[in-house]
Amino acid sequence: MTSIRDGALQGIGSTQAAMLRYLRRKGSASRAEIAELCGITPAAVSMMTRDLLERGVITEGARRQGVRGAPHIDLTLQKSIGYALGIHANRYSVTLTLLDFSGELVGERQLRGTYGAFSDARAAIRVGVEELLAAAALNKTMLIGAGVAMPTRFSREALPLDLAEEVISWAGSDLTASLQDALGCPVVIENDANAAAMGELTVGNSARHENFAYLYLSEGIGGAVIIENRLYRGNLGNAGEIGALRPRGTPRPSFDDLAKWCADRAGNIPAGRAPEDWDTYLRDHSAVLDAWLDRAGPELARLAFIVSAVLAPAVIYLGGTLPQSVRERMVKWLDFSSSDPFDGARVVQPGILLPDVNATDSVAFGAAAMILHGLGDGPARNT
Repeated sequence: MTSIRDGALQGIGSTQAAMLRYLRRKGSASRAEIAELCGITPAAVSMMTRDLLERGVITEGARRQGVRGAPHIDLTLQKSIGYALGIHANRYSVTLTLLDFSGELVGERQLRGTYGAFSDARAAIRVGVEELLAAAALNKTMLIGAGVAMPTRFSREALPLDLAEEVISWAGSDLTASLQDALGCPVVIENDANAAAMGELTVGNSARHENFAYLYLSEGIGGAVIIENRLYRGNLGNAGEIGALRPRGTPRPSFDDLAKWCADRAGNIPAGRAPEDWDTYLRDHSAVLDAWLDRAGPELARLAFIVSAVLAPAVIYLGGTLPQSVRERMVKWLDFSSSDPFDGARVVQPGILLPDVNATDSVAFGAAAMILHGLGDGPARNT
C-alpha cells in the first residue's frame, strides 16, 4: 500500500513548504496575501498553488470581496492529507500526540509506568500508536513521520545519542532505527526542550514573537532558542543548554531537585511525575514547597538573567514537566528588578510567559509539530 510520503507529499519544495507553514499559522489566505507575506511573485504563487491543488494538499474555499479589486479565493490546508505523530518518552511516561496536516490535535495517549529499559518504552510506543491510529480510523500509511522527543543532546551528526542521566539505561542501541521499524514511518529524535519550543513557535506563541527563549524545567534544566521564527540549533543541535551554566553542586530549579527535597523533608512522595499527583502532594506540603522555591528561585533568576544578557529575547517562556502550579509561582523570580540576581547588574527585562500550547504534553505536541514544520526541508537528521 502506498504511503502518503510516497504520494501527494513527495517532492514538496522549500518555497512550497514555506507557503504551507504560513497557511498552517494563519488558517487561510488568498494568493495575493501569500505572495505579499511570503515574499514571492504572484506568478510563482499561482504555479505552486496549482500544483498543490492537483496533489490535494490544499483546497480552495469561499470567495471574499476585498477592499478593492476582484474577489479573493481563500486557500486552506487539506487537513486529512497526512498526519504527524509526536512522542515524548522518558523513564516515567510515554505520551503520544497525533496532529492532522493543519496542526490540529486529533488524539492523545498518555502511558505511565517505569521504562528503565528502552525495549519497554518501544513496546509501549508501538501498542499506544496502534490504539491512537485505530481510534482515529487511520493506518500507518497516513503518517508523514514521527518526532520523538527525549532528554538527550547530540555529540556528532550520527548516532549514538548522548542521552541524559535519567535515560542513560536506554543507550547501546540504534534508537532511531528501532523506532522506525516499530512505527513504519520516518523517525526524527529531538531534544525535549527543542521540541517544546517548536510546538510553541508553530501553534502557540499567540503574540507572534519572532525571538524568544524557552526555559525547560524537567528532571534537569534545558532550553531552546528561537531567532527570527526559526529554531537556532547551534553546533550539532545543542544550543540552549541552559543547565550547563551552573555548577552541579548548587540548587537546581528542576523536578528531580524538587522530588529529592520533598523526600528528604516530608517522607513519601508520588511514585512518578504525574502533575495531578504532585499538585495534590504539594498542596498538602505547602511549607516544604515554599522553602524549595526560596532555594531554587534565585538560581532560576540567574539562569534567566544570563539568557537575557546574551540573547536579549523579547520573551522567555517557562515550560517543562515541572507542574504548572509550581512554574506559576516561579515567575516572580524572573522580574530582575526585584530578584536582582547579579547584585545591581541590569539587562532589558524580557516578558515572562507560560506556554500557550494547550495539550496534555507540550513536548509530544511540539515533536509532532516539528514533523509538519520540517516538511520540504530535505532529509531530516537521524532518520
